[in-house]
Amino acid sequence: MPHYQTGHFENEWRLVRETPTSQKYRVTADETQVEVDIHFTAEKILTVNIVVEGSAGKGLLSPIMDEIGRLGLNRGDYAVIDYTLAETEKLSEGNYAIDDKDREHRKL
Repeated sequence: MPHYQTGHFENEWRLVRETPTSQKYRVTADETQVEVDIHFTAEKILTVNIVVEGSAGKGLLSPIMDEIGRLGLNRGDYAVIDYTLAETEKLSEGNYAIDDKDREHRKL
């Protein structure tokens, strides 16, 4: 899987997860924590979920969007970032286990 350098970015990017079609980052921007989940879907359009701990003003988001664009251009000919933005009081990382009985019922 290609992993692209983010060291030259204005904000601090830490890779949390990477698959062949997606990357999840924890970004620190002006002491604000931001989760960025990028899905490299059909070329021309990046699908991105952004969650900001606190408030998401234009001054915070513009550099992050520019950096998301650079990550996309490393993967292909993307022109648009289709994003969902959420603000929250606190970010938490975790996993939720799918019920074993559901998995057994579906023969997984």
